Amino acid sequence: MKQRLYALKNYTESGDLSPPPILLYVLLFLLRTWVILVCSVLSHETGNQIMRMFYPDKTHFYLGLALGIVPLIVFFISGRRHAQKKWAYRLWPYCLYLIIIGIAGDLVAQLYYLSLEHFQYSVAASIQLVIIAWSCLFILKSQQLKDSFKQNY
Repeated sequence: MKQRLYALKNYTESGDLSPPPILLYVLLFLLRTWVILVCSVLSHETGNQIMRMFYPDKTHFYLGLALGIVPLIVFFISGRRHAQKKWAYRLWPYCLYLIIIGIAGDLVAQLYYLSLEHFQYSVAASIQLVIIAWSCLFILKSQQLKDSFKQNY
């Protein structure tokens, strides 16, 4: 198998191929419930209003938190990987599968929310579905992303 070469800016100081920067935005999108939680906790006066605006049903909030655990794990491992921790370096290739599981879980949750609303049109749901569909295409088509999850022992 032929190894692909990338520009020097795509490599870390330790010589590992870094994932494309777009992956950060995909992970942040998958972490949106956690981001909203942090924002609501930081704004003491309007925190409850923020939570009620985005999550009127508490079960949707808890499901979002559960789905956000997967990208949190990927963030944690990616930070430890660059510090060259052995356990994180061994787990790094499996993070690609975690991201795929996170995107699939989010897609299933979005479709479940739409089914509860009898598939009525919603701007927010449409935007989220477009971002999830784009994320799926990015994960499946980006060769640099796939190569960055391969180990370089």
